[in-house]
Amino acid sequence: MREVRVTRIKQNGALEIGFRFKSMDQLLDPDDPSPLPAREVTEFAEEYIASYLDGCNLKKIASIVVSLPRESLTPEEVALLPETIRRHFSFRIADLDDDRRVSRREGRISLALAIFNATIAILFVVVFAGYLEGPIVALLAGFVTILNWVTVWDTYEYFVYDYRRELRKRQVYRKLAGIEILVEGW
Repeated sequence: MREVRVTRIKQNGALEIGFRFKSMDQLLDPDDPSPLPAREVTEFAEEYIASYLDGCNLKKIASIVVSLPRESLTPEEVALLPETIRRHFSFRIADLDDDRRVSRREGRISLALAIFNATIAILFVVVFAGYLEGPIVALLAGFVTILNWVTVWDTYEYFVYDYRRELRKRQVYRKLAGIEILVEGW
């Protein structure tokens, strides 16, 4: 089961967020044979922790607490798990940087297509709509309008929503790569 309990403790304006996992396998990839701190965090834990922090004011988060069943923890694991988690998020920042480079390229292409389609729409209106009439011109006008609406919306969506989301995810991962992480048994 993927259930994780989350607690929030606020003291003196600082926030401590606790994540209570049911097992070590929820937190660390059971198929990764690497020793701590090189072992990978599961995709589930990565997304769960990052998405929860995304909903918080990152400046106010002072630490996170990872709780695991006491019998599954050794003193060595308690000592190495904070570095394992920070290392994982530090490593993933490089992946996010690669994604951002690809995303910027796609944004430039999307902007170029929007400009190209807008130019075609203006030429169409100037050349055809002023001189010709009939169902073919109406059909072409509708097609050009839809084409422009789609490319402009795609470009707008990229710059207003997608790019902001990528930047925020990177901020969350940077926070997790440097935050104080405590590990405790429950």
